[in-house]
Amino acid sequence: MKKFKTGGITFLQEIGSPDQRSVSKPDTFVIVKTDAMIDFYRHLTQYSPKTIMEIGMYEGGSLVWYDKLYKPSKLVGLDLRRKPIVALEEYRADKPHIATYYGRYQDKEGTRMAARQNFPDGIDLVVDDASHLYEQTKMTFKMLFPMVRAGGHYVIENWTWSHRPAYQNTDSIWADLPAMSNLVLELVIMASQSPVIESIHVDRGLVCVRKGRGVFKEEMFDLSGCLRGKSLTVL
Repeated sequence: MKKFKTGGITFLQEIGSPDQRSVSKPDTFVIVKTDAMIDFYRHLTQYSPKTIMEIGMYEGGSLVWYDKLYKPSKLVGLDLRRKPIVALEEYRADKPHIATYYGRYQDKEGTRMAARQNFPDGIDLVVDDASHLYEQTKMTFKMLFPMVRAGGHYVIENWTWSHRPAYQNTDSIWADLPAMSNLVLELVIMASQSPVIESIHVDRGLVCVRKGRGVFKEEMFDLSGCLRGKSLTVL
């Protein structure tokens, strides 16, 4: 476990097993990010994102950190858990620019509704740190990427889980589920076909898609017309 401070708040970097992690407190928040991920988000400060949406809040540490790091005008967090994060709710009590939504499945209409209500003029940064599952993450991308402003960023964290040793056995958790790598491959190929994706950054912790020109449409995921009659292998 490591600690660092931003804006007077202490953040605990805890990337181990969930059952061994701490609970956020008003002056100390848990953030589940590696050093490389922390550096990446600091790199994004050059773009000054002011409208930010996070899908999957865990203990609220990331949302608080984005508030301190980027000083956004609107910051929205959404999570599947129904019980509010006590420390996060105390933190945002006097901060009307922060909104939180609980009991929301990332791939359901409530996610799109929250985005439309809070970001009528578009989103600068979306961070998906929710289920880490292919279908749910892809559906969330389809809903939210159209709302990202040109030059904005859409980040998907923890895409490599299926390639780690713990997931190589047939009896492992999620053994029968498609890998997130499928979505990464689809996005890379899509970027070759449309200027709506300006660029893609991929590292072992996350994928970041930068929005380009044009209008994103769901049918862009139909890549059959640019695969030379072949099909993508499902991982």
